[in-house]
Amino acid sequence: MLNIIHAIVQNYIENSKCFPIVAKDGITTDQFAIHREDVLFVKASMSVLYVKIRIPAILGSISVAKNLDYYQCKICHEIPSIPDTEQVKLTLQKLRVIIIALFLKLNKLMAEIESENSDKYNKYFLEWNKYSEETLITTSAVLIGYQQGRTETKIIDTLKGTMEYLQISTSVLDEEIWHLY
Repeated sequence: MLNIIHAIVQNYIENSKCFPIVAKDGITTDQFAIHREDVLFVKASMSVLYVKIRIPAILGSISVAKNLDYYQCKICHEIPSIPDTEQVKLTLQKLRVIIIALFLKLNKLMAEIESENSDKYNKYFLEWNKYSEETLITTSAVLIGYQQGRTETKIIDTLKGTMEYLQISTSVLDEEIWHLY
């Protein structure tokens, strides 16, 4: 997973490319789509009305994805105003990497469903939902805490399960982020 973390940092974090990942949210539209197409993402979309019958967990995924996307964009726009000396900047950058890695996993699941029998995918989406919700709660706590003058320093430790799910080593993530500063 070193290569994926390095690729996320190199392609999105180090040059502060701010972008929404979700193109159609599946809540205000019938489609849930990621139309980003680059080195790491592939275009993928699904009809929520059609897929939710076979994969009920997709409804939770859509809700969490919309909120995670909001936070990864917010973090990206907030980062330039935070001094490099503040620990929260590193924490927020790490959270953005984790969020993008979660979206890459979701993007892969979406692309696979398009070409396969999707009945077996409900458990994969339930698992994605579990770790994504955990990340969403942690991210909102860190960002809101920072905006209110509180700093969370050991918050990444609460995402051990998510890191294992994504096969991300804490030391590799730390090393990649440290190279930025």
